[in-house]
Amino acid sequence: MRFPTLSTMAPAALALLALAVGGCGSDVKSRFTQLDNPNTGEHDFDGTTADGECLTSVQCEDGDLCTENRCVDRQCVAFTLPTAECCETETLFEDSFDGSGQPGVSFAQLNADAGWSVSKERAASPPGALYFGDPARQSYNTGDHVAGVVTLPEIKLPSDREILFSLRIYALIETNPEFDKLSIEADVIESGTVSATKTVLDKRQLPVDAYQGFALVTAHLDELAGRTVVLRIVFDSVDGSNNNYEGVYLDDLRVLASCPIPAGVCATDDECDDGDQCTASACTELGCVTTTICELPDDEPVTHVDDSPCSAPDAPADCCVSDADCEDGDQATINVCDGATCTLTLNPDGCSAAADCNDSDQCTTETCVEGVCQFAGTTGAGCCVDGVEHLADFDNETLQGIYVTDNFETGLFWRPDPTRATSGRFSLYCGDPVRQTYANDARVKSSATTRPLEIPSGGRTAISFDLWKKTRTTRNYDVFTVFVLRDGALQTAWSSKSLTDGTTGGAWQRITVPLDAYAGQSVQVRFVFDSVDAPTGLFEGVYVDSIALDTRCN
Repeated sequence: MRFPTLSTMAPAALALLALAVGGCGSDVKSRFTQLDNPNTGEHDFDGTTADGECLTSVQCEDGDLCTENRCVDRQCVAFTLPTAECCETETLFEDSFDGSGQPGVSFAQLNADAGWSVSKERAASPPGALYFGDPARQSYNTGDHVAGVVTLPEIKLPSDREILFSLRIYALIETNPEFDKLSIEADVIESGTVSATKTVLDKRQLPVDAYQGFALVTAHLDELAGRTVVLRIVFDSVDGSNNNYEGVYLDDLRVLASCPIPAGVCATDDECDDGDQCTASACTELGCVTTTICELPDDEPVTHVDDSPCSAPDAPADCCVSDADCEDGDQATINVCDGATCTLTLNPDGCSAAADCNDSDQCTTETCVEGVCQFAGTTGAGCCVDGVEHLADFDNETLQGIYVTDNFETGLFWRPDPTRATSGRFSLYCGDPVRQTYANDARVKSSATTRPLEIPSGGRTAISFDLWKKTRTTRNYDVFTVFVLRDGALQTAWSSKSLTDGTTGGAWQRITVPLDAYAGQSVQVRFVFDSVDAPTGLFEGVYVDSIALDTRCN
C-alpha cells in the first residue's frame, strides 16, 4: 500500500501538537533543546520511587477492569468495583502481533526508509509487538522525515456499552511534544465515507512510564458509542534530524465493550470524599467507591495522613500547613500560610465592633469578624444587578492584565500556554513548556495577581475559574492557593488542600470562590502555586482558565 502524501492525509492524523509558546518555564531558546541522550536512548524521566511507592495513579494501573486504581499518599490503592460480575467484557478487536495478524489491519508509510512492522526485539507479551522504525537499523534515524500509519479494520461500536481502547506502549523517542508525534485517531464512517475524525490519544497524554518500558495506556471511546469507526495509529517524526532513537513499540491492542453506560453519579474523586482520613475514595463509572487505607486502635485519634513539609530537613523558613500555624494573636496583623511559609501583612481594617466598619454604603452590611471588618452586599432596590465580568481567558496569548512574579527566580512562572484550555487555545500554566513538568532542583513558587477589581455593593459576588491540577497527591506539597489582596492585606480565600488528594484528578474542575466579604471594596485576587520543596517527580503541573467575576442578586 502506497503511503499518502502529507498533503492528502487526514488533517487530524498529522496535526501538529503545538509547543507551548509561553509557559511557566525556560526561556524561548531552551524549548528547542534536546532533552534526551540520542546515543543511548535514555530519557530525563524518573517516575518511580524507592520501596514500591508511587507518584502517579498511572503507576498503579493493573489492567484489571474490576478495579479502579489510585496513588494515595504514595501507595497504590485498588478499589474493587461494586458489582458481582464486574461487567462482562466483550472483545471487539484484539491483536498481540505474536503470529498471524488480524485480517483488515493495514500499514502505510511516508517513504521506504522506516515504517510499521512486526518485531520480536521487544514485546509486552512475547514474542512479537508492533514496531515503528527501520528493523535493520533498529532506529528511525534515516536522515529523512519518516512517518507511518497503522489502520485497524472497521469496528461497529455498541450504543449502550462503555468502550475502551487499551494497548501497551514503549516510546523510545524524543520526549519533546513538538517532534516524534504519536497519536491515535478515530475516523467515523457513514455511508462508506469518513464523516468526522476524532483524536482519542496523543503524545502529551502518555504517562511517564511509557518512556521507560511498556505502559498500559487506555482511551475511552464512549462518545463514539453506536458509531462505526476506523482506528488509526500515527507516528510522524516531523523532521529528519535528531532521530537517533530506537522507535515505538505497541503491543496487546484491544477494543473492549464493558459496562452499560450509567447515568452520571459523580464527576470527580472530590465529590466522593467522606472526610475520613483513614479511607480513600474514588469516582468510578459505577459511582463512589471507598476503601480503608490505615488501621488505628479505637482509642487512638486519627491524624492527618499527608506528609508535613515542616518535619522535612529542608523545611521552608517559618514553615506552616495552615493559617492557624501563623496566627500571632495580634489584631493589628493578618497572618496566612502562603504555600508553606507564614506571611504577615498589616491589618487595614482592624475592629472591635461592627460600628468600626461603617462604610456609609447603603447597599452593604458591615460586620466585625475576628478583629477584621467584613462586608456583605444587600439585594435592595437599586443595589444589585446580575452580571458576569470575564476577566481573562488568555486566548490572545497574553496575560490580559494579570501580573506575574517568579518568587525564587527559578525561571518557572505563570504564562499563557496552548497545551490545555477550556476556552479557545490558551490557558495560564505553571510548568516547563518543553517537558510539560514543574520538576526542578529548587522550590518553585509563582503568583499571578489580577488588576484591582471593584466588588459590587449589592448581591453576592464570587470569582470563578477552571482548574486543572496534576501534581503530587500529598496535599501539603504542590499547593495552589487563591488569596484576596485588599489595601495591602493578604487573606486566604481557597486552597487546593481542600481537594481530596490536592489534585483535580487529571480533569478540569470549575472552582468558585465567594467574595461576599468584600462587597463594595476594591480588591485583587492572587493565584499562587508553591511546590514547597524541590519537586523531583515529573508531574505536569497546574493550569487556570476562564477567570470570571459573577454577581447574583438571588
